[in-house]
Amino acid sequence: MSGDEFRAGPEDGRPVLLLHPWWGVTPAVREWAGLLAGVGRRVVVPDLYEGRVASTVEEAEVLAEGLDHGAVLDRLDALTSEFTGTWAAMGFSLGASFASRLLGRAADGPDRLVLFYGGRPPGEEVGRLRRVDLHVVPEDPYLTAEELGEVAESFRAVGVAPRVHTYEGSGHWFAERGSPGFHEEAFDLARSRVLDHLGS
Repeated sequence: MSGDEFRAGPEDGRPVLLLHPWWGVTPAVREWAGLLAGVGRRVVVPDLYEGRVASTVEEAEVLAEGLDHGAVLDRLDALTSEFTGTWAAMGFSLGASFASRLLGRAADGPDRLVLFYGGRPPGEEVGRLRRVDLHVVPEDPYLTAEELGEVAESFRAVGVAPRVHTYEGSGHWFAERGSPGFHEEAFDLARSRVLDHLGS
């Protein structure tokens, strides 16, 4: 896997590892990178698809299924080994799943997770994690209520009770402009919450 990624924000800003959804590095991902950079964060966005971007669900499924998860996690470990001080991991759907798997893989893992309509139960080792925000929607076919409950409970079990933000009236992908599920009002609220959180 190549080392394609782009970076935004001040070089001395606290890092955020921003992990894209199954579409790839879309304009929506770049928009979020710009927003985070605007509050002083140093944003690193690895391109797990090496320049490919899906335009349909079927294409996205093929790209996501073609990933070597072990190689992805090794690459993310290498990227984050460059970080100094505390840093956050933020991901959308597929990216949220990978963000959840970074805990415990290195001594200096993320202290914050921001997960949009995705995530996985953490292992027993969560390192210095101290805050988890889950941004979810009701009746999500990609993250069912049962799955969300399992993820939330697993974080509580390791001592990090997640903050669950539910966006009524919206659906999966609501926070990604240009996606099939984009919802302007929900996006505006999520943007405010994320920037207040990661800009502090």
